[in-house]
Amino acid sequence: MGNDNLPAVSGQAGRAMAEGGVARARETYERFAEAGEMALNAFEASMAQSFEGWRSVMGSSRETAHQLTDSNVAGARKMREQWDAAGARLYNAFEDNAVHAMAAMREIGHRMLVATDTNVRATLDFAERVAKAADAREVAALNVTFLQEQSRRLTEQMVDLHQTTSRLAREAAARTEAP
Repeated sequence: MGNDNLPAVSGQAGRAMAEGGVARARETYERFAEAGEMALNAFEASMAQSFEGWRSVMGSSRETAHQLTDSNVAGARKMREQWDAAGARLYNAFEDNAVHAMAAMREIGHRMLVATDTNVRATLDFAERVAKAADAREVAALNVTFLQEQSRRLTEQMVDLHQTTSRLAREAAARTEAP
């Protein structure tokens, strides 16, 4: 049942090719993981710049209100003070909610990245063991072990993610209910 069109490769040469392929896959994954981390850091830096932009907009809006009301009567002063207070409360509430939302997203994202990294590394380790296996029986035993470990790992990761998102949702609800 062999395919006569394929070149003949010794078992040792095939194993060496498989091990080399796994090593290249692991190296590629490491570069991918590093690029993902850099992208996440860039996103967080971008969000920080956005908050700075909001702060400057709020400041310029207040300054405009100051200029307009300073040229009017004393009643305008009270309006300006109310405007400042309302604007400050609105911005502070927005910033507080955004900070908490970003922290929650960061925590969930971090847990997802750690879980993904764990699973990819486990799969690469499995591929290395399969490439070094002596025969089909050993490959089958490795496969059963890997599937059992992976099932346990995924269950633990899903429980952790569920607990984390539930906790973050409770914290967010508590913040909105607080006066």
